[in-house]
Amino acid sequence: MSDVVLSCNKLKKTYLGPAPVHVLLGVDLEVRAGERIAIMGRSGSGKSTLLHLLGGLDAPSEGTVTLQGRALHEMSEVERGRSRNIALGFVYQFHHLLPEFTAEENVAMPLFIRRQDRGSALARARAVLGELGLSKRQEHLPSELSGGERQRCAFARAMVTAPACVLADEPTGNLDTQTAEEVFEAMVRLSEAHGTAFVLVTHDAGLAARTGRTLELREGTLLEMQARV
Repeated sequence: MSDVVLSCNKLKKTYLGPAPVHVLLGVDLEVRAGERIAIMGRSGSGKSTLLHLLGGLDAPSEGTVTLQGRALHEMSEVERGRSRNIALGFVYQFHHLLPEFTAEENVAMPLFIRRQDRGSALARARAVLGELGLSKRQEHLPSELSGGERQRCAFARAMVTAPACVLADEPTGNLDTQTAEEVFEAMVRLSEAHGTAFVLVTHDAGLAARTGRTLELREGTLLEMQARV
């Protein structure tokens, strides 16, 4: 059985309008189990667009995205939603925690969505929060957490379903250097502990250099870069 958990082939994306914008011109990528990949590129190069396509949040103009051996375009909308909930986690620059729910409730939300019973969902959420050093903060509201704690909660929410791959869009971009380092280290620990793949969009060359592979999105295509130590 292949260890490729997420891939795309000849992926293209064009935004139509009076002057069509060709963002992706044929992207190929394979993400293997436990792999950590950084994608860099200038602002507007299409990095977030690529993550949205890989996550099934948008449809490509051409090409295919395959999640755990099955093409997303062959699934119904309900099947795509179920596959995202089971196999993928998402983290963004802003944590998007729900302000009226506690940290543990926010983290358990993907399990609530799949109708897992509340007790076991919260127990799983507390376990993941514990792995991220947030056991003492699990009953706090987002407004009572620091920026780094909120972002670690966002990582915990992405990891609570034990996904095959987490897609992270500038997850440290809104944090100071030290806090960004702490959040990145938390990501690495979770990846190593659970064998979860991470695809990380970042402008931070230092963080990118510490992943297994660094790619650059340039002029609509992905180019391999040599990781720096």
